[in-house]
Amino acid sequence: MEANSLAMIERMNERGCKSWITTLRTYFNSYLFYAIELVAACLLVAFNMEVMGAVFFVGLLAIMMLVCDDAVPMMLPFLLLCTFTTNCYNSFNTFIKFVPFAPLVVMCVIYHYVVYAKPVRCGKSFIGIAAVAIAICLGGIGTFTLEAYVKGIYYIFGLGLGMMIAYLFMKAEYAPWRRYDLRERFAMIMSLVGVLCIEMVLIGRLHIYIGVSDSIYQHGVSRNNICTVMMFAMPFPLYLSRKKPWWAIISVFMMAAMSITASRSGVILGGAEFCVCCVYWIFCGENKLKRFYICLIVGVIGVLSLGWIVIDLLIDRFFENDTVVLGDRYSMFFQAIDNFLENPLVGTGILDDDITYGAYNKKGTMPWYHMMIPQIVGSMGLVGVLAYTFQSVGRFKMALKNPDFWSLCLGISYLGILLMSQLNPGEFVPLPYELLTVVLFILQERRLENERFALWERTLGAGEY
Repeated sequence: MEANSLAMIERMNERGCKSWITTLRTYFNSYLFYAIELVAACLLVAFNMEVMGAVFFVGLLAIMMLVCDDAVPMMLPFLLLCTFTTNCYNSFNTFIKFVPFAPLVVMCVIYHYVVYAKPVRCGKSFIGIAAVAIAICLGGIGTFTLEAYVKGIYYIFGLGLGMMIAYLFMKAEYAPWRRYDLRERFAMIMSLVGVLCIEMVLIGRLHIYIGVSDSIYQHGVSRNNICTVMMFAMPFPLYLSRKKPWWAIISVFMMAAMSITASRSGVILGGAEFCVCCVYWIFCGENKLKRFYICLIVGVIGVLSLGWIVIDLLIDRFFENDTVVLGDRYSMFFQAIDNFLENPLVGTGILDDDITYGAYNKKGTMPWYHMMIPQIVGSMGLVGVLAYTFQSVGRFKMALKNPDFWSLCLGISYLGILLMSQLNPGEFVPLPYELLTVVLFILQERRLENERFALWERTLGAGEY
């Protein structure tokens, strides 16, 4: 009798524990908690507490790793963290002090992937990632010392084998069926990250305007980094606007925010992406002519209200003493050609610091060309050109296969990072940019897999999926 009572108590305790964990998981993945995370990130930026915020959000992610069996709730705090820490310029020496705590975080990550293990399998985009990984590893092979490889391990590993491993784990995380709409949830996450970017730009400009800015950035934020994040996020509010039209305003605000950052890439290439977003939004609704006129009106208002500001900022960036400023990118374009001719097969490697930016790269970073095509040609030669061409073509084919509003939304987001990468590091930054790009195509794979499953269900007469 006593043994039965003890067994019953144990079962009740187990149910209570499971109920508590389920409640916490649900809360972590609720829109309410998303809003709390966003407000916290905005306040940290407003009060210049990004370093403290980084510690807080890493701790939050560690807790979520222990509790959550679903990676989706962790995406928002991770992206918020990556976004507001762009304000921490040249901060290697600041964050290296927290390395002793890294094993605790690593243990939480290992715990998550061991305890909540899911089947690992490959999709079509994995082949492109593997091809690029080979090109990264072969680039400049034999010309670097072991010490150089150790110092550059974040990029060599992160863009190569590390991204392959990340793909496998993230593919497993996003594969299971869910009780909620993953598309809307992910679109919400990306839209909220865009809201943080808008706030960061406005706070940065406000601090400069009232003369209290202690930012080392001339315009209050890391303009190219913040524009890169917004170009990732820009199409997602438009996907949400299919049900709630007011979400589209956030995409407009993102474009407006990019316009006052003084980022040439953000204004010009972000403007190109915004035009694609307008076409996307026009065809998302039923009254296409009305939407076309709305886009036209928004464009006119934008030009009238921000046009002169944008022109002044661009003149400052393109001209100096009435002469065109070509900048270091111009010289590095020809350096890429020279490096390709030096080693046409595999280039001179992504760790080659003989290029112009090799003298300026921050501690812990690689010497970027700041241009994707010269980076590939100069660093990886023909092997790199073939690998990246294969990957990009495969990605666009995936986005355009049986297209729907979701696949096009993901595709426009990829177009954003691809455009930004032409004049900035972009896809050569493992976290968060390249990892987020990988996630975009894991979601594309999931979309196509869902279509096949739905077809199979209908064939069996099991009803709609």
